[in-house]
Amino acid sequence: MNLRDVARHLRMKEKAVSRLAQDGQLPAQKLTRGWRFSRTAVDEWQSRRPTIVNELPTEATGVPEVLTLAGAMEVARMNLELRGADKDAVLHELVELVIDPGQSRQAEIFFQALKAREDLCSTCVNEGVAIPHARNALVGLVDKPVLAYGRHTTGIDFGALDGKPVRHYFLLCAPTVRQHLKLLARLSRVLHGKGFREKLAATTTADDVISLIRVAEQSIPV
Repeated sequence: MNLRDVARHLRMKEKAVSRLAQDGQLPAQKLTRGWRFSRTAVDEWQSRRPTIVNELPTEATGVPEVLTLAGAMEVARMNLELRGADKDAVLHELVELVIDPGQSRQAEIFFQALKAREDLCSTCVNEGVAIPHARNALVGLVDKPVLAYGRHTTGIDFGALDGKPVRHYFLLCAPTVRQHLKLLARLSRVLHGKGFREKLAATTTADDVISLIRVAEQSIPV
């Protein structure tokens, strides 16, 4: 089924269906000619969500938005060419993906929170991947959950237990503890998925990374 077919089937606007697919809520594949959907998967999704409220903004419905990794990611918050020579330098580069350079005080607060977490215990999950994050949600730093991604060209020593250099960094920041913990748990499950890390290493663009995440988390309960 294409986007128009699904919109008619669900009696929704095409824009709303596209947003659900983009956020990873509605199972779909992004092809060159647009979104493609499985009729079986769409019907199953509809049976679990008999009342569709996603077309309306959260403040209008009172129902919180479904929190997904893909929904927390943006192309603008990615850097596939990190250059830092050590842990602190890489953390600074990652902070710049979340905090505007002009907000030096907020950037320093975030950096120190990330550094304190790394000093306590490395956020590496081995096999070249780390999930830098503060110990708790940083209230007031961001107004919505953010998952930034950085890739280091050669990798650096980031304190991984396996001793291998780390190339892939997922930086997590959320305004509430609930969102912080939920995203962390979802990301951990995705990273441990069969073949995911190999696919991540093969991506060449920021859009590829988001698409990979979106597909990978379709098997995770919302």
